[in-house]
Amino acid sequence: MNAPSLQHSELKALKIEKGIISGKFKILQKDSTEYQQQLSLMKEISQRIKALESALKEELEHKNSCIQKTQAAPVFPPLDRENNWNRPFSLSAHLIQDVDDWNDFVKHNAYALPSHNPAWALAIEKSFGHKTQLICARNKEGQLLGGIPFTVFDSLLGKFAVSMPYLNYGGMVCEYFDISVALMNRLSELRTELALDYVEVRSIHPDLGEDPSTKKASMILRLPETNESLDKALGSKVRAQYKKADEHSPEYKIGKVELLKDFYSVFSHNMRDLGTPVYAVNWFRNLLVDVNLNASILIVYVKQKPVACAFLVNHGKLMEIPWASTIKSANKYNANMWMYRQVLSFAISQGCQYFDFGRSTIDAGTFKFKKQWGAEPCQNYWYTLLPAGVVKPELNPDNPKLKLFIFLWKLMPVWLTKIIGPSIIKNIP
Repeated sequence: MNAPSLQHSELKALKIEKGIISGKFKILQKDSTEYQQQLSLMKEISQRIKALESALKEELEHKNSCIQKTQAAPVFPPLDRENNWNRPFSLSAHLIQDVDDWNDFVKHNAYALPSHNPAWALAIEKSFGHKTQLICARNKEGQLLGGIPFTVFDSLLGKFAVSMPYLNYGGMVCEYFDISVALMNRLSELRTELALDYVEVRSIHPDLGEDPSTKKASMILRLPETNESLDKALGSKVRAQYKKADEHSPEYKIGKVELLKDFYSVFSHNMRDLGTPVYAVNWFRNLLVDVNLNASILIVYVKQKPVACAFLVNHGKLMEIPWASTIKSANKYNANMWMYRQVLSFAISQGCQYFDFGRSTIDAGTFKFKKQWGAEPCQNYWYTLLPAGVVKPELNPDNPKLKLFIFLWKLMPVWLTKIIGPSIIKNIP
C-alpha cells in the first residue's frame, strides 16, 4: 500500500473516531474529568484531520497539474469556477422519464457526458429494475439550467444511489459553478430524506465536494482522420504487437443483436476468469435495440471461433468502449491488440474525433495498456456523500473481504455463473 492510501485510511479512521467522541459529549457532564479528556482528544484529532486534509489537497493539486499537461480536455470542457448564474433559480427532483426537456437539454449542452443520455437510465430500469431520479435546476421562467441524475439501489447490500451506475460517468450537467454546487448540496439533502446509506457521484469536475476519490482517470485518444495517420502515430512497437496476430488469420465482424450470442460467450468466460459475476444477456440486448443509443458489437474470430469482443457506443464525436473481453487462450494470438486496432479503425470510419478507452486506476496495468495507444488521462473525481463519521463500503476487488469470493467464483463453471451472476451484479454498480 502506498503513502496516499495510508493517509486516506488514517483520515477516515480519525473522522470515525471524532464522530464517536461527539456522541459521548451528549452524555458526559461538562465539568467532569472525562469530559475534559475527551475534549482534549477531540482537539488533537481535529488538528490531525486538518493536517491530513491539507497534505492530501496539496498532493491532489500536484497530481492534477501533472495530468493537465496531457489532459484530453477538449472533449470534456472543464467547469469554470468563475462562471456563476448569480440569479434566482429553483431545484426539484423527479423521475427522469417525467422530465420532458432533459433529453433535448443534454443533446445541446457541452457539459453533458455520454451517460447523461436518458436512454441509459431507462435501460437500467428495464434491465435491473433500478429507478433513476433527476434533480433539476430551473430559472424563474422554468427553463432548465442544469441537472444531476442518480439511480437508487435497495438490496441486501444496502440502500444507496449512484450517478451513474454501471457507467464511467455521472454528475451534473451545468455550465454554472454555483448551480453545480447547489445541485450537489441538494443531492446530499436527498440522501438524508430518502434514508440512503450514501450517494456516489462519478464526476470529472473538481471542487464540488469534500475528499473526492482521484484513483481513476479516463483514457481518451484524439483520433486522426485516416487509418494511415493512426498507424504512423502509433509507432513501430505497437504496430508490431497487433500485426503478430496476422499469422493466425484473424477475422472480425461488426453488428448488433445478431452477434450477441458470440459476444456473450466470450464476455461470460472472461468475467468468470476475472472472478466477477456476469451481467444478464438482456442488459446488452436492451442497449443494442435502443434507437436512442448507437451501440454496436465487434467480434474477433480465429479459426471461426469467437475469441475477443468489444461493446461500442457511438456518441457522435466520441466513441467509447464500456466493455471488452478476450478469452485467455487467445492471448497467444495477440487477439486483444488486434481487436483494439480494428475498433479504432471503426471509430475513424464513423467520423469520431475521440475514442474513450474507459477508466483505469492511474499507473495500473490497464492504464499503461491504454496509454501505449496514445490515450491521455482525464482525471475522474468520485464524490461520496455520507453521514458524518461513516465510511463507505468498498464494493470492488480492492476490498479484502471480496478476495475469497473472487477466488471461489473463478472455480465455478461458466454455465453456472450465467445463472446466478446476474442476480448478484445487478446490485453492484
